[in-house]
Amino acid sequence: MHTLNGFFINLDRSPERAKQMRAELDARKLGFVERFAAVDARTLSQPPACKIPMAAYGAFLSHQMLITQTPPDSVTLIFEDDMQVSDSLAGMLSPENLKILAELDLVFFDCQLYINFNDLLLRYWEVKRGMPNPRSAGNPESQQRHAPQVGLGEASGAYCWGASAYLVTPRGKEKLGPILQQTLDRGPPGTLDILFRNLIESKALDARVVVPFLATPRLDGLTATTIDGRQQDFLPFALCSMVRRLYFAGDLDIDGMIEFFAPASSGPLPKTEDEMMVELIRQLARGLVHQRDFLDFGI
Repeated sequence: MHTLNGFFINLDRSPERAKQMRAELDARKLGFVERFAAVDARTLSQPPACKIPMAAYGAFLSHQMLITQTPPDSVTLIFEDDMQVSDSLAGMLSPENLKILAELDLVFFDCQLYINFNDLLLRYWEVKRGMPNPRSAGNPESQQRHAPQVGLGEASGAYCWGASAYLVTPRGKEKLGPILQQTLDRGPPGTLDILFRNLIESKALDARVVVPFLATPRLDGLTATTIDGRQQDFLPFALCSMVRRLYFAGDLDIDGMIEFFAPASSGPLPKTEDEMMVELIRQLARGLVHQRDFLDFGI
């Protein structure tokens, strides 16, 4: 029988995030999840071969410490401190389910999927089948979606990036420990989530993505990151963020999404060579702003 523990990563200089995340976890019956003091990149020196921003290096170290320093025989939940969490997550963590999950290495509760329309649509149909329409349950304004059942999809070919909410098993810790240390010794050359993706695609890790997602970044976290120096192009960032939230079994926060995507629905958009991306953003934003049912794709 594997023990279960959990942590959310939070900088000492972000007490409001800690307070908000604590309230979120307590409300979702995940009160056992503890705060973990994040490694603050402002206190570090740049490693000679490091090719990622120092804030990303600090985040890498924080995740590495949790993976390698928690009891090796435990199943460990790891969250960043800007997440919404589904009511359905706690129910997934029964002893019977943990026994099944322990046969894997990593299980992601959320991630950025590859932007491939056919694959995304098939996955969205799978999500919708698993979640009753909240409007048909007697509340026409509800966007609080619940997942009575959760599936585990192959991460290979689906997981593009994201290490905001996931579970690492004893098997995963045993494999990842030396790999993470070797990567840190080399620099590291890339961010943690890209390392995860490379290991998944090379079959070095056996990982799954829950369907539907049981966590998603809060909208205010997307627009107020604590990662210093992060540069984000609004167009692909907005599209990816919107698609990511479509798969979440929880409150979609329609009003917040309308405000978030309003800049893409009118006025000049930032210039980019990817005209298809521009048009996708424009149509998605217009659909969201002018038709609140747009997120359901009529399904």
